[in-house]
Amino acid sequence: MAHSSNEYSQLESLFSVVMPPNGSQRSRLESLPENRSYSYGLPISEYDIREAVAKEAKARKLWRYKALKNMQIDNIEHSSCFHYVLESFTEQRSIAEATEPYTVGAYIDNAPYLERNADMDNVPSSSGASRSPVHENGQINPWEYIIEPSQDFVAQTRVIELPGSSKLTTCSNCNAEGQQHCFHCRGNGTDKCNYCRGTGMKAGVAHPAIYTHPMIGTFPHADTNMGYPGSGSVIVRPADKRQSYAAGTPVHFMMKAGLPPPGIGQHDLCIFCRGRGIKDCSHCKGQGRKSCITCNGTGSVKVYTKLKIFFAVERSDFFTESEIPQHLFHFATGDQVFYECHPYVLPLKKFEAKEVNEGSRKLCAEHLQRSLGSTKMLKQRHFVDAIPVAKVYYTMGKHSGTFWVYGKEHLCYIPKKSSNCVIL
Repeated sequence: MAHSSNEYSQLESLFSVVMPPNGSQRSRLESLPENRSYSYGLPISEYDIREAVAKEAKARKLWRYKALKNMQIDNIEHSSCFHYVLESFTEQRSIAEATEPYTVGAYIDNAPYLERNADMDNVPSSSGASRSPVHENGQINPWEYIIEPSQDFVAQTRVIELPGSSKLTTCSNCNAEGQQHCFHCRGNGTDKCNYCRGTGMKAGVAHPAIYTHPMIGTFPHADTNMGYPGSGSVIVRPADKRQSYAAGTPVHFMMKAGLPPPGIGQHDLCIFCRGRGIKDCSHCKGQGRKSCITCNGTGSVKVYTKLKIFFAVERSDFFTESEIPQHLFHFATGDQVFYECHPYVLPLKKFEAKEVNEGSRKLCAEHLQRSLGSTKMLKQRHFVDAIPVAKVYYTMGKHSGTFWVYGKEHLCYIPKKSSNCVIL
């Protein structure tokens, strides 16, 4: 049974996968030892068998305790179910262009702080000259630098800046000015007061003495096209650069009539806008312009190549044939009779079970074939667990049958009897 890793399909589309060099794969292929040894554990004892069947019978309510106590074990056949596991620890690298705001002291190239891959020096270039981290087309090779995983055989993702790829450029969003137009207030620096709803009154309702005055003749929210998006207030901006105010407000009345509105005191005005009906824009703080979000107001951005290193574990395993259903072996453990870890592992050839040798050869070939594409093989390991199996022949009164006890947990498998009921 093989479990193919699907992590590589989850890479973001903005990253482009970079193929590893072929020479680095060949140079890591080592001669592996053939003198492999195998060790096996102890078989399951009769005492453990009786304990296991008693526990299973009680859980499934098959037999009574007295019947189990008088059960006679006729014969025990000991065997092993081999569980072969192959794991490949692979690496894949992809790149994507990125930008970030420039800050003083942060523009430092980290190329001297990363170790170069010595295996890449043995791979000749197309011109036959010595290799350098920069390709002939001016691009940097992401595989030139060694980046170690934090832990082997653990899926992990790291995103770093590709050494030597950063450069400083002007911000195209603000044209190197560091500030951009505030689109919320349309560059005016004011917005409708939310407390009085643009009326300038504490009650939030426009006073009739204001908008019915012949010199005013304007009701608040009369022309929404002259206001801000969603504000519904007409804004009056004096030519002498005095403070702006909303139409139909107490300040509008005083500017037109030259005296306060009749019957309205200071206590009736909005405590936040003081009768203006508008307030400073909360986005630009009343300036009409705000700091550029792309460069953080510096006017410069750092353009670099983002390198994504994706370490994945591909795992394949299978169980040898047994009279016990194979899905039950996933809950059992056994003794590890063989373990091997190398940059590349060779398939088993001299194991006692030919089924293990054949399965090992097939899985090793599949993993090696998949690593020849956009991934690089870092390490491989495979091991064999021998799960002890005891086939028990028993007699209980006039009835005889078989059951199995398996695993170091002494799990019990009692086959269900076929029903004698026949529906015609």
